Amino acid sequence: MSTRYKNETDRMMRDANWDGTDDGYNYSREPARRLTRNKIDGKLGGVCAGIGDYLGWDHTLVRIITILLIIFTGVPVIAYFILWVLMPKDPRAPYVREYREQYEARNTMEAPAGTSGSKTTYNDVKSKFRSVEVRLQDLERSITSKEWKLRRDFRDLEG
Repeated sequence: MSTRYKNETDRMMRDANWDGTDDGYNYSREPARRLTRNKIDGKLGGVCAGIGDYLGWDHTLVRIITILLIIFTGVPVIAYFILWVLMPKDPRAPYVREYREQYEARNTMEAPAGTSGSKTTYNDVKSKFRSVEVRLQDLERSITSKEWKLRRDFRDLEG
């Protein structure tokens, strides 16, 4: 078996051929997780991100479930603030998110523009040049205006 299962429930969900009998399979043991507020990935108080980390779910899914429960029942608002106060902060360093983003960027690197495999299109380049052109026109209009010259003259008089 090349697939590792976390526990019997995980195996039951992912292995269609398993009949539920104890066959001595050694389940992978993960260290015990603690329910903490994830301030690194959290949006408001880190409660939903912490619950997502604890359950192994995506943070966005937990947020969507929380919002739907708030809309339909209103109870999670109170529970959210209680958990915000009672849940301890995540002790990880604030640089964990930056490290993870750099790691993901390295693994999903795009080819440089102009090479084979590049995802930059003609429209992307055209759009960037158009925005640069607009910014240069605004700068030129500002520098050549009479107001610019007047301000420069006043600044020269003060200095």
